Amino acid sequence: MRTESNSERDADGVLATAAPAGTAGNPPGTASDEPAAMPSARTAPDDQDGAGTGLRTAVTSRFRLPGEDDPSPRTGRLLGLCAWAAALGFLGLIPGGRLAVALATNLDVPTWYAPTALTIGVLGIVAIAAGFAAIHRFRLPLILFTISTFLLLTNITLAYTTL
Repeated sequence: MRTESNSERDADGVLATAAPAGTAGNPPGTASDEPAAMPSARTAPDDQDGAGTGLRTAVTSRFRLPGEDDPSPRTGRLLGLCAWAAALGFLGLIPGGRLAVALATNLDVPTWYAPTALTIGVLGIVAIAAGFAAIHRFRLPLILFTISTFLLLTNITLAYTTL
């Protein structure tokens, strides 16, 4: 799938194509198979005066799929994050397995434990996914993976103290 770069958009944030409107034998105002301007996937929201657009812009600038003009991440960085994510995934089997066994064997589990463990686990997975989405940032993936590690350690501690 091809993604456009910022250099292919005009000042209005519209993706420019090779054939402007009204060319290639089509009189102006008639529809053609290839429209002259297509909305870009990375255009700014229409409601620029609304509240929360600063947050939306901050999030979309940090978490986005790389475009054609983005360099590929360094191999060592990508391998390091993959190894870290794999280690967190395998260690995540500890609290998940203990919870599954406790629920399958009808052990006396506090009512708050299952939702808490699942919520902590899901937040950790979201942090890992966000870390991979922000791989082109300098420190953000490391911060998110560290947060995920602390969430996993919290979940393991809860599993051993509660069950």
